[in-house]
Amino acid sequence: MNEAVKKENGVVFTPEWVVDFMVEEVLSGRKISGNEKILDAGCGEGIFATIAAQKFSKLSGKKIEKVIENNIYFVDISKEYTEKTKQNLQKLSKTKIKKYNSITSDFCFLKFDKSFDFIIGNPPYVRIQNLNDRKEQLQANYITASNGSIDLYFCFFEQALRLLSKNGKIVFITPNSHFYSAAGKNLRNLILPYLTKIINFDHHQVFRDATAYTAITFLQKEKTINFLYTENFKSDFNNLEYKKISAQHIKSERWEFFDEKFSDRIIKLSKKYATLQEIADIHYGIATLKDDVYIFSPENQDKKYFYLENFKIEKNICVPIIKASTYKGQNQNLFLIFPYKNEKIIIRNIFQKNYPEAYKYFLQKKDVLENRDKGGGKNYEEFYAFGRNQGLRTSFGRKIITSTMNIAPRFHVIEDEKTSFYAGYCVKPKNNISLYDLCKALNSNLMKEYIKSVSKSYCGGYKSYAKSFLKDFVHPQFYKSQPALF
Repeated sequence: MNEAVKKENGVVFTPEWVVDFMVEEVLSGRKISGNEKILDAGCGEGIFATIAAQKFSKLSGKKIEKVIENNIYFVDISKEYTEKTKQNLQKLSKTKIKKYNSITSDFCFLKFDKSFDFIIGNPPYVRIQNLNDRKEQLQANYITASNGSIDLYFCFFEQALRLLSKNGKIVFITPNSHFYSAAGKNLRNLILPYLTKIINFDHHQVFRDATAYTAITFLQKEKTINFLYTENFKSDFNNLEYKKISAQHIKSERWEFFDEKFSDRIIKLSKKYATLQEIADIHYGIATLKDDVYIFSPENQDKKYFYLENFKIEKNICVPIIKASTYKGQNQNLFLIFPYKNEKIIIRNIFQKNYPEAYKYFLQKKDVLENRDKGGGKNYEEFYAFGRNQGLRTSFGRKIITSTMNIAPRFHVIEDEKTSFYAGYCVKPKNNISLYDLCKALNSNLMKEYIKSVSKSYCGGYKSYAKSFLKDFVHPQFYKSQPALF
């Protein structure tokens, strides 16, 4: 299979140590009769099918060739992979396998005439916009695909639940983005009642040749009221510590994996205290879509001009700016060329008249600026306008800033009202709340624990500090009653 086809079909092969654990776990805790049917959904080269066959043979006492002929089923959209799976299964037995339960077809559109006791696998990871002619069919047939920028693996979960027998179980390894994404809401609502266990690899990379933030999800046919959750940052499953999560405390907007003790604490805090969005405004910074044109550290300056490259820029068209993603409390010596007044772009003839040097500079960068937004920059009200209007007012004033991603809470007070910022968020308290007391609350261990449980993860252990996560933070100093005093 060539690389383009692999990408279209979401082919990523699962390491054996992961498969071995998944199969071992899903088969445990249930008495094996020897008649169970196991389905490898999206089999690839058959690593799930082969490991399942071996483990099932040991548990049932059946010969491996009989297990392959009677208990193991596998499906893939690629004939190449179903054939490869047959070859790998044959290698398990010296006796020639007489029959394979092999299906070459699209798992999501296949009409099965039987149910399965165990459904296992690594479903393909494909964004819906890359599914070509399958997109509309999926949206029509799957509630999990009905809205948003969904992924094909959503439909694998839905189809697997349809095919599960009375006491059946599912284990899939998939991206973990559906825990938080807007598109994943229908999937979250679908699988929550059947969850038994989640092992979230978070930022730890499981696959050798692909960057993917993944989790192993276990489901069962019978409904549950709680499930086990853990995070695993290593390439084995030794010494995992699970916490019990109550399904009734899980919000459909996004999953927050609080154990019962922490959930009770948050619920009590929420009843008595306000959320951050109730006591403060949260804003994103300036977005020019071409920061290296607008933001600079001057090579030199005099009373009237900043100097950079071979240009001079009028000082009175510039404002100090902070890059929140790298700010550590020290002066960064950065300035923003700000061609706005009262949140309106300064029209060309006035700009050229009042700031002729800055205008010459922008003219030299005109092609670059007009190529923003895939060429849409040509349609901006002025070619030197920022790519987005956000932050034209809200990025100024006294505020607390933070990066969009941090390993731990990293909030800083900015006193200078004339300083703007970018590459992050600002928090502006309401009702004369102290900036410094609020900043202390935002840098607290409670924030660290909260973000760890609710936020999206990235490589290196970084967590997202996006507004969507920050806004619901509750702290004992956020009083509901007015005035909000610290």
